Amino acid sequence: MTKESQYAGEGSPVPVLQIIGYKNSGKTTLACRLIHALSAQGIRVGTAKRDAHDFRLDDPGTDSSRHLLHGAVETVLTSSEATRVMRKSGTSLEDIAQSMHGRVDLLIAEGFKSADYPKIALIRRSEDRIMLQKEASNICLWLSWEETADRHSAASQAWKSQNGSPILPLRDQALVDQEILALALSLLA
Repeated sequence: MTKESQYAGEGSPVPVLQIIGYKNSGKTTLACRLIHALSAQGIRVGTAKRDAHDFRLDDPGTDSSRHLLHGAVETVLTSSEATRVMRKSGTSLEDIAQSMHGRVDLLIAEGFKSADYPKIALIRRSEDRIMLQKEASNICLWLSWEETADRHSAASQAWKSQNGSPILPLRDQALVDQEILALALSLLA
């Protein structure tokens, strides 16, 4: 795998950074902080979120929901201010990144554990880390709610997971923000 394909994904012209973790681990909060920091630097950020639950494509009774109900496989709702695409099928993260080519500089993806893009993993307990290591690859940075991460971090700024990726304490927001921003910016280089 080339360095470029490692960061952007095979055939994807848009670099992707994934944020993974289990429910209520802080993925959305972290994604929002990162999106804000990148946008403040003039970087066009796209996002994708994998929903483990089967959400509704649109509010019942709207025109677009009626189109889908009557057999449309995809519908686009647009105005002068916004556009929303709804599709009656799942979509891979690679396809999402391809669709954003030319419109965004970086795609922040929440979830999609099995995709092979660089990842930030959030863990509440050491068991989460063990399970995520089995489910996901290419984890570049671990963020932990555990107190052991706080103790190790105070001594060495970051301790390492078994695969050598740093584990940072989420309670050290300044350090976390610095490291996630550095990782995201490295994907744009």
